[in-house]
Amino acid sequence: MKLSNKVLWSIAGACLICTTSAVLVSIARIHSQGEIQLRQKSEAILSRLESVRSYIASQGGLGDSINKAVTLHPDGNLPKEAKLEILKQVPIFAAMKVGAEGADKEGYAFRVFSSEPRNPDNRATAKEEEILKKFDADVDLKQFSESTDENIIVYRPVRLSESQGCLKCHGEPSQSPWKNGKDILGFPMENWKEGRLHGVFALTTSKAEIKAAATAATINILAWALGLSVCAMGLAFMLLKKSMRSLSGIADQLQNMGVEVAEASHDITSSSASLSASSSQAASSIEQTTAATEQMNSMIKLNADHTSTAKSLAEEAQEKARHGKEEVDKLILSMDEIALSSKKIEEIITVIDDIAFQTNLLALNAAVEAARAGEQGKGFAVVAEAVRALAQRSATSAKEISDLIGESVDKIEKGHTVVQSSGSMLSDIVKQIEKLTALNTEISSASHEQAQGVNSINLSINELDKITQSNAAAAVESSSAADVLENRSKQMHAMVKELISVVEGKKAA
Repeated sequence: MKLSNKVLWSIAGACLICTTSAVLVSIARIHSQGEIQLRQKSEAILSRLESVRSYIASQGGLGDSINKAVTLHPDGNLPKEAKLEILKQVPIFAAMKVGAEGADKEGYAFRVFSSEPRNPDNRATAKEEEILKKFDADVDLKQFSESTDENIIVYRPVRLSESQGCLKCHGEPSQSPWKNGKDILGFPMENWKEGRLHGVFALTTSKAEIKAAATAATINILAWALGLSVCAMGLAFMLLKKSMRSLSGIADQLQNMGVEVAEASHDITSSSASLSASSSQAASSIEQTTAATEQMNSMIKLNADHTSTAKSLAEEAQEKARHGKEEVDKLILSMDEIALSSKKIEEIITVIDDIAFQTNLLALNAAVEAARAGEQGKGFAVVAEAVRALAQRSATSAKEISDLIGESVDKIEKGHTVVQSSGSMLSDIVKQIEKLTALNTEISSASHEQAQGVNSINLSINELDKITQSNAAAAVESSSAADVLENRSKQMHAMVKELISVVEGKKAA
């Protein structure tokens, strides 16, 4: 069935429900208001009867009538007319008379009942006895009502009141006008007291008028409801005809959009799965990179430590080389001094050699002169020979010493050259060691900086690893969300198909 037909049937059903509700509510309201009005009417009539009682009592005619009857008929035999005149002055009798006379005219039934009535027609039934007991049990109960299918009955108690003359007939027998314990009408006086429940007024009103009004209202509502329902159905048909076209178009668009959403959600699912796999692979690569970086960081720290040790050793070697250079410089100075001393010795040896040569010449001259002197010069010749021999020995020794000193000077010069060369080499070594120390210092600083840089890189990689792990988790969640979206899109597609089925009244393709 098409949606338009369903809507029309729904409107018809709603109209039927509204009409039924209106009829039921109207009937209930009419009955409720009618019962209230009938109850108010009954209460007004009963109040009027009480007003009649009060008015008759206020006239004081009962006492005068009793006195007149006693005067006119001292034997107590009152004619019917006299009794009627007395009854007209009794408040309760007047109220009963007024209530009975207005019953036909105002459409109600009036009854007075009592458990001890003087008129047998007013004796209470079993149900009425229950009502009497109810009023007798509660002196403050002024009224109550009953509602049956056909009638509304309002009850009011009638209690003895001295002000209304009730005790003149029902009071103490000693107050009998005939002095025989009987009242003016010849009934025994009951010795009842003020406020005693004597009877009940019952006013019964028929609900026939309420039912007639409810029937008329029902017919009126049905007529209006039928006309309005026809108009509503026609208007709804005209409005639905155009709206259903738009709704069908929207349903088709929703179906197409549902297909597109399903395809997009499937693509998102695939992309999310690929992203999740890539993120997991990237996380694994980052973990490997982190391990390699940590290993490289350890090696750089070890190199930095070794560089620091090499720097310390180079500084120590530099200090020792500087100290060796200073010692070599001292050795060069010493050898220079030795060379100067050797030259001075050589000069002294030369002088000695000259002296030995001169001595030898002098010895030769002395020998020549001794030879010329003959025997006298022999002793001097021996001395001269000895001096000459000594001079020759001195010359020989001086020559040997000179040769030795020359060799020493040559060796000293060679040693001086070697020492100077060693000093130059030590100077170069000191400079190289200083350069090496500077390089070691730079290498140590660079190693520490590299260690710090690698540590920073390691921290960054750790952060990147956390981000990658988070991205991987987000990718998994995105994949799950995409799956949910795909399921929802399938559900939406199914719902759109169902909507099309509802709108067009046939299954969607």
